[in-house]
Amino acid sequence: MNDLEEVGAFRAQVPEPGRDRLAPGRERLVRAAARPRRRMPGWRAGLAVGTAVAGAAAVTAVVTGGGDPAPAPITARPVSATQVLERAAAAAGARPDHRPGSHQWVYTRTFQAGQPDAPSFMQHLESWVRFDGLRTARYDQAPGKKPRLVVTGMKPDGDGEERSPAQWYDYLRALPGAPSALLAKMDRRADAYNAEQHHRLFSTADGRDQWVFGRLVDFLEQGPSAPPSGRATVFRALAAIPGVQVKEGTKDAMGRAGTTVSRTGPDGMREEFVLASGTYDYLGRRFVAVKDRTLGSRPAVKGAPSPVIRAGTVTSEQAVEVTTVVDRPGQRP
Repeated sequence: MNDLEEVGAFRAQVPEPGRDRLAPGRERLVRAAARPRRRMPGWRAGLAVGTAVAGAAAVTAVVTGGGDPAPAPITARPVSATQVLERAAAAAGARPDHRPGSHQWVYTRTFQAGQPDAPSFMQHLESWVRFDGLRTARYDQAPGKKPRLVVTGMKPDGDGEERSPAQWYDYLRALPGAPSALLAKMDRRADAYNAEQHHRLFSTADGRDQWVFGRLVDFLEQGPSAPPSGRATVFRALAAIPGVQVKEGTKDAMGRAGTTVSRTGPDGMREEFVLASGTYDYLGRRFVAVKDRTLGSRPAVKGAPSPVIRAGTVTSEQAVEVTTVVDRPGQRP
């Protein structure tokens, strides 16, 4: 792929939680192009923070808004990160801890921004993952054919990056309760992974903090696979990372009102996630270049300048429309 094609791929490829090992292709590509960082968890059980209440035929969902989605820039008032994230932690911690059943399914529907001409099923991606991780499901949307539900067998290996929804639930429930202890754990993981990658991920403490920030946001993305206690711990740890900023009165990729939490890395990329106003449910994520970035590989045309990502460019953006626990593949709230 040449550089011009790579720039186009920032917005042309999207993560699809229901395919193969639920590999988040678009987000992984954006991260790799923007800055080498961390492996993303392949088992995306869900992306929004919701209350997972399992019942015989019940559906508990986080559903917000509707209509035609439109990306919105951040233009809002800055507030104290410590105060806002403590409120988010208190809201998360007050919710009941109800672990879904092994044979229930996590349903997630996400909106992929930046594709106005794409078919609806490509903009609004649906996936089902059985809680034990042994099955995934999606609709096969072949052009000109009736959608067909495809259920695929899986084999989660349970390592640090490829957990099943159930394994994520147990892992996040067991996180250290003190923010300092969790950040120390994450720093050790960051250093170990950076060493595995021959120290290409970061070379400064600021770079490590950015890696940890993004990894903690990965935890929030687990939706019903993130227990309330784990989410509360993550919010408090995020507040303790230097450089984290919070703005209230912002919007997500679908135009829903929220609060944006962000941090800018030493490479000039800002990573943001949006929490719903009042409930602090996780709504989505975006990456923004805060300074011009020149791609380092060869230009598409010999002698031409290398492509540049301009400051203010949103390189990746998605929003969670709904995430919930259901009783069978294909079931929607």
